[in-house]
Amino acid sequence: MAKRPMPTGARLVAAVTVLFSCLAMVYVLFAFKPDLGLERREQGLLWLFGTVGLLQGWYGLGRLASEGKGLGIMIGMRATISVGLWLVVLIALEYVVRIILRGRLVGEEFTAFFFELFERIGVILQNIADPTLIAIFFGTGIFCGIVSRRRAASFLGRKT
Repeated sequence: MAKRPMPTGARLVAAVTVLFSCLAMVYVLFAFKPDLGLERREQGLLWLFGTVGLLQGWYGLGRLASEGKGLGIMIGMRATISVGLWLVVLIALEYVVRIILRGRLVGEEFTAFFFELFERIGVILQNIADPTLIAIFFGTGIFCGIVSRRRAASFLGRKT
C-alpha cells in the first residue's frame, strides 16, 4: 500500500508560528523581567529561541498536527511545555558551560557540574514563574496549535 504524501503544509505553518512565537517571547521576557539583564545577550537568545521554536514546530507540533492527533488546543499546550523545558535546560547548560570555560569549575568533581546545572535550572524557573508570562506562553502556544491543526485539517480535507 502506497503511503500518502506527508502534509508538509501543516508542518511549515507549525514551524513558522512557533518560531515567531518564541522570538516574540524574547521581547516579552525583556519587557516583564528587565532586572534579569538579558538585553546584553539578545542576539544569542534570539538564535536559541528561534532554533528551538523552529525545530519544535516542525518535529513536534507539526508532526502531531499533520497526523491529526489531538485537538489544536492540546497539541499547542504540549508544544508550549516542550519548548519551555528545552529552553530552560539549554539556557542553564549554556550558563554552566560558560562557567567551565572561564575556569571557575576547574578541579571540582564532575558532580559539581550537575549540581550547578540543576541549581541554575531552579533559578531560571524561579525567575520566569510569573503568572502573566506563563499565560502569554500558553496563549501563544494554543494559538500555534489551533492554526497548525486547522491547516492540517484543510489539507487532509477534514473538518475541525
